Amino acid sequence: MRSRQRGVALLTAVVLVALATMLAVAIGSRGMLGARRSIANSSLEQGLQYAQGAEALAVWGLSQQLGARDSLDQPWAQPLGPLEVAPGVLMAAQLSDEQGKFNLNTLINARGEVDPEALKLFTRLLELLQLEPRWAVLWADWIDTDVLPGSNGAEDSVYLSQTVPHRAANMPVTSISELLQLPGFDLARYTRLAPYVTALPPAANKINVCTAGGPLLDALFVLSPQGSATTEYSRMSAVELAALRKRGCFPELAVLRSTVGASVERRATEQSRFFRLRSDIGIGTDHFALYSLLMREDSGLVRPLLRTLGTE
Repeated sequence: MRSRQRGVALLTAVVLVALATMLAVAIGSRGMLGARRSIANSSLEQGLQYAQGAEALAVWGLSQQLGARDSLDQPWAQPLGPLEVAPGVLMAAQLSDEQGKFNLNTLINARGEVDPEALKLFTRLLELLQLEPRWAVLWADWIDTDVLPGSNGAEDSVYLSQTVPHRAANMPVTSISELLQLPGFDLARYTRLAPYVTALPPAANKINVCTAGGPLLDALFVLSPQGSATTEYSRMSAVELAALRKRGCFPELAVLRSTVGASVERRATEQSRFFRLRSDIGIGTDHFALYSLLMREDSGLVRPLLRTLGTE
C-alpha cells in the first residue's frame, strides 16, 4: 500500500510540474508577444511621424516649384536619401508625377457617359503595350454610372458570377489595383500597364508630356486628324528617355503640336497638379512605406488628398 501511494504521489507531482511548466510558457509567450506588439506599434507610430515629415518637406518643395513646366530635371523630381534622420532611423523619399500617366477615370465624362476620345487614347495605349484592346471597354463599364453592359463590356451580371462575387464600381476609383477586378485581367497584364496609368479626379484629363512614358506619348498620336500610329517614342529605352530629360522637357508640347496637330492640347500639357510621394522609413529592423497623393493648386498651395500605408 505504501509503495502504491508513493507511485500516485509521484505521478501527481509530475502532472503538477507539467501543468506549471505549460502555464509558465503560456504566460511568458503572451508577455513576449505583448512586448513585441507594443514595440511594433511604437515603431509604426514613429514611422508615420517621420513619413509625414517627408510629406511636409515635399509639400514645401512643390509649393516653391511654380512655373510654366514640370519636368524631370527640376529639384522636386530628385530622390531624397536614404538619410539617417535620427539614431537608427533611415528615411528615403521620391516624388513622381501622376499626370505623366493616363488617368483611368477620364474614360467617363461629367454626364457619366463614355468619352470617345479618352477611350481611343486608352485603347491605343493598350495596343502599344501588346495588351488586348477589349480592356478599355471593360474598364469603361467598370466606372460608368449605369448598370447596362456596353458592347463587349461587363456589369454586375458578370462580376456576381466570379469566384469571389462582387459588383462593378460604377464610380471613379482611387486605386489602379481595381483593374485586377476585371474578368481575366491577370497580374502579368497589370504589371505591364501599371507604370502608365493612374487614378486621379476625373477633371485631371491632361497628360504631362515632359514626364510621360514612351508608349503613352505615342498613344497621343491617335488624336491627330490622320490617326497616326507612330512608335517613335516607344522604341526609346527608359535610359535613353531619362538621359534626354536631364536637360529639360522632352518632347516639348510645341513639337507634338507640330506633328499631331492642335487637337493634342485637349489631352496634353507641360504642367502637373498631382504628384505621388513614396516615403520609406527604416527603424531598426522594421520598415514602413507611406504613399501620399498630393495636389498642387494654381495658387501654389499643396495638400494631401490620399494616404496609403504599404501599397500605392
